[in-house]
Amino acid sequence: MKKLVLLILVCCCFSFTKDEPIKKSIKSKIDLFTTDNIGNIYLVNGDEVKKYNPKGELLKVYSNKKLGKISSIDATNPLRILLFYKDQSQLVILDSQLSPNGNPIDLLGMNLEQSDVVCSSFNNGLWLFNRQNNELVRLNQSLEKVVSTGNLNALLNADLKPNFMIENGSYLYLNNSSDGIYVFDIYGTYYKTISLFNLNHFQVNDNALFYYKDSLLGKYNMKLLEVSDSLFVKPYPKDVRIGNNTFFKMYNDSLVLK
Repeated sequence: MKKLVLLILVCCCFSFTKDEPIKKSIKSKIDLFTTDNIGNIYLVNGDEVKKYNPKGELLKVYSNKKLGKISSIDATNPLRILLFYKDQSQLVILDSQLSPNGNPIDLLGMNLEQSDVVCSSFNNGLWLFNRQNNELVRLNQSLEKVVSTGNLNALLNADLKPNFMIENGSYLYLNNSSDGIYVFDIYGTYYKTISLFNLNHFQVNDNALFYYKDSLLGKYNMKLLEVSDSLFVKPYPKDVRIGNNTFFKMYNDSLVLK
């Protein structure tokens, strides 16, 4: 973790200079992007996903125009990439070659069509937040419902409108922009709330949570329960990410690797 923080400090210091070193610049229109734990990069534009290796070399492309725009991508498991098509209430699971693992998962047929956010879970499971009942639902590998939290609005005394969710280690992190990040264990039991507001998404690494907001890359220390670093990033990327000794900066038409 100390090496990771040092990397961020170095990268952000470089951002104040004109001679900023760049490993690679990938030219592509980008709506959103993510990386996996072995350094592969996934760029999403509309209905298309492009996979690049850690050097920024194009490996594979996937597209399904019948399902429309991809709302989110989860590459937590690089062997099982999860795509969410919110408008169509469909999920697609891809393997490491970006080939579909079976047919699309129709949430409408499972009475889960009002799912707002989804993410991967351990043992090839899935988490969904279903707006109809304001509850978290976990599906196992066979798409059987194994966890249902019940109405979280009543439990948390909140109006949940989550925009992002990710599982890391033994916890599930549900982002509710106005109220912070609700943390649950892997059985759906509420654990705590992290007071970070107005976020779109974040990364969780060990005991640190990294987020990007208002051109600042912040690090929240989950042991100290406080923001321990906050670094200014230029020249104003739409999104940033860290991993595999690389600092990623996303713009409308490119992804810069440093």
